Amino acid sequence: MESKVMKKLLIFGTMNMAAFMFAQNSENDTISPRSKTIDEVVITGNSNPKASIKTSTSISTLKSADIINSAPRTTAEIFRTIPGIRAESSGGEGNSNITVRGVPVSAGGSRYLLIQEDGLPVMQFGDIAFGTQDQFTRFDSFVSRVEALRGGSASVFASNSPAGIINFITKTGEKEGGSITQQVGLNYKNFRTDIDYGTPLGKDFYLGVGGFYRGGDGPRKTGYTSNNGGQLRLSLLKKFDKGSVRIYGKYLDDRTAAYMPMPIAVSGSDSNPDYSSLSSFNILTGALQSSNFRNDVTFGGNGQILRSDIRDGMHSVSKAVGLEFNYDLGANWKVDAKARYAANDGQFLAPFPAAVGSKAEILESVAGYGSAVYAGTNTAVDSNAKYMKTVLFNTTLNNMNNFFSDVNLSKKWDKVKMNAGIYNSSQNINLSWNWNTYLMEVSDNNARLVDIVSGTGTKITDNGLLHYGVPEWGGVNRNYDTKYSVIAPHAQVEINPIENLTLDLGARYDLGKVSGSFAGTKNTMRAIDVNQNGTFETPELAVAVVDGTVPVDYKYDIFGYSFGANYALNSRNAVFARVSQGGSASADRILFAGYNYTNNDDPSLDAVKVNKLNQIEVGYKLRGSNYFLNTTFFQARTIEANYEATTQLRTENKYESFGVELDGFYKINKNFDIKAGLTYTDAEIKNAIDKTIIGNMPRRTPKVMYSFNPNVNVEKLSFGFFAVGSTKAFTQDSNKLIMPGYIVVNPYISYQLLKNLTLNVNANNVFNALAITEAEEGTLQGTNGIIRARTLTGRTFGASVKFDF
Repeated sequence: MESKVMKKLLIFGTMNMAAFMFAQNSENDTISPRSKTIDEVVITGNSNPKASIKTSTSISTLKSADIINSAPRTTAEIFRTIPGIRAESSGGEGNSNITVRGVPVSAGGSRYLLIQEDGLPVMQFGDIAFGTQDQFTRFDSFVSRVEALRGGSASVFASNSPAGIINFITKTGEKEGGSITQQVGLNYKNFRTDIDYGTPLGKDFYLGVGGFYRGGDGPRKTGYTSNNGGQLRLSLLKKFDKGSVRIYGKYLDDRTAAYMPMPIAVSGSDSNPDYSSLSSFNILTGALQSSNFRNDVTFGGNGQILRSDIRDGMHSVSKAVGLEFNYDLGANWKVDAKARYAANDGQFLAPFPAAVGSKAEILESVAGYGSAVYAGTNTAVDSNAKYMKTVLFNTTLNNMNNFFSDVNLSKKWDKVKMNAGIYNSSQNINLSWNWNTYLMEVSDNNARLVDIVSGTGTKITDNGLLHYGVPEWGGVNRNYDTKYSVIAPHAQVEINPIENLTLDLGARYDLGKVSGSFAGTKNTMRAIDVNQNGTFETPELAVAVVDGTVPVDYKYDIFGYSFGANYALNSRNAVFARVSQGGSASADRILFAGYNYTNNDDPSLDAVKVNKLNQIEVGYKLRGSNYFLNTTFFQARTIEANYEATTQLRTENKYESFGVELDGFYKINKNFDIKAGLTYTDAEIKNAIDKTIIGNMPRRTPKVMYSFNPNVNVEKLSFGFFAVGSTKAFTQDSNKLIMPGYIVVNPYISYQLLKNLTLNVNANNVFNALAITEAEEGTLQGTNGIIRARTLTGRTFGASVKFDF
């Protein structure tokens, strides 16, 4: 298989060289006006907005129509068609794993890539456990476009994003008019309305407003309305002779289901596994949520009784206000400033299968077991069914507030452009883990909780509750109360020493300070009447109470640089190269790992508080009036540290990856065009605490990722499909159990019923491909034929009607 892939890459490379030679013979050709959509002006990761062929960066732009046609059901699914980006979008509307060009996802979230809104981060760290940035990001019709930057220039344009930036750019109201879009799920319950409207309020004064509201079950069967909420955006823009000022705001209050790994049957061997759904659980449509599992009561980290509605799932609340200002000072001097404050909070509730098996393996293994009944009844459980020991991830996001500002001063000379600025940020990470352990049957149809009764008739569980806490994992009830502050001076210089040659050099120096504390290094067991009914049920005799507080007070620094060169051979093609260094600070992921968090001179802490990334890129860009082709060869070296809650393991690894990224578009005629992308990655673990994994491929890293989108336009009719695929990958760093390759096909068709009325019908994963994105187990050895994995959702159909006015 891999030899075939290499052959295809060599063929593609030969095509690139042929295209290059052809372009060299056409030096006097110019790009026609029709090509302006082919090579757009980009602003993300550039100190001076310019056409992409003039930059030494890899950047893609997604328009609203492209995003709608690709049929994303979540924010992370928007990114899957972007070359070089691996978006494991199987977790629902948040908690997704996102990375770039073989840079590892060794924990969760997106440590090396930041999501921005209008040029400022949504969160300062992309991998906060249970508080990832995509949880607080929603795409709606008020977004004008999404720009995705991959590679090293991001090291100097944003903190904690050395691998890339994904920037949601919103509308300003300058374009008068708006739209109303009504979406509905055709084979699943989803009702969503998007609005956006822009209008002038006076001379050079503009108002923009937009957002969405939705309700429904979501693409998996949870047994209740799991998606409920929306977002409102507002923008006020005033332009004047030498600049402009903009004030904008966002209010997000959205509840969506969070999907954890789910049980799936596996036979065969590690190298040739055969995955299939269990008879009682369809892995493509099922969910661990259930109408019989709605409420949770636990002893909170601050000594309070915490009552939670599990139906809230990922509840994300964000109230943000931002300011943008730019002014021409004269003599080619310009000042540009951005600032935003966001008050963020919410909750993360999701069932996680700690163990799955037969009645004997799960229920009868409970100490004191006598018999088992379905909770709330005297009905004996089915002896032939499968059961789970379920940990409810119940994390309260108490305070995730942040503030960001970036002030820049720029100056242009004849052949030199300079930009210098200062970035300031503050990110709170105040959250509480309040986890309980339950017993449940394995079912995708409102699974029932299970109670265990002792031989003497005493109930060992309480309505399915086995433990207050998770003693098998050392308790893990925790409190985090930390604050991360960053001041980062940065500068970029762009030089045009000769015609067609552009050199850019940038540097950034992050000065970070971490303060606060965390608690829960040990969980003391106490007898507490948690449900406050006046008696002590068996689980209440040993309630996990947060104990052991550790202060946090340390500093860190990150020096990042990026040097790029772009040479435009003519109007149709260019070559570029870039060398960069950057880093991402370790936030909550290294807490509870046993370091001395108040000693800046401790070499063990110094080795893990910053994750480092070095990159080299060399590329070629080809442009024409009806096509473009970008080819980028890359190498990335990563040094990082983690501590995982579910495995209780500390890791300190070094990685290296290299490969090639291809991104192309060809408009064959006025009725037919095709977009395509392919990324080949060869990655390796170069060093690790666990010496047995050195030389292995990092977990969940495929050799090849690809996407293509043929599109047909015939008068008022448009149709086509997005296909997204990946080759096989290993579930864990041990490189034993394989996740098979897959291809997901998302067809769409739209028709302009009237001049201002358009109907769209689309499908996601129309062929029901089994696309596994992650798995807890690293091998089938020692398992019972069931593992826990997350997969992309099965076939869903949706329709929308858009009215423009």
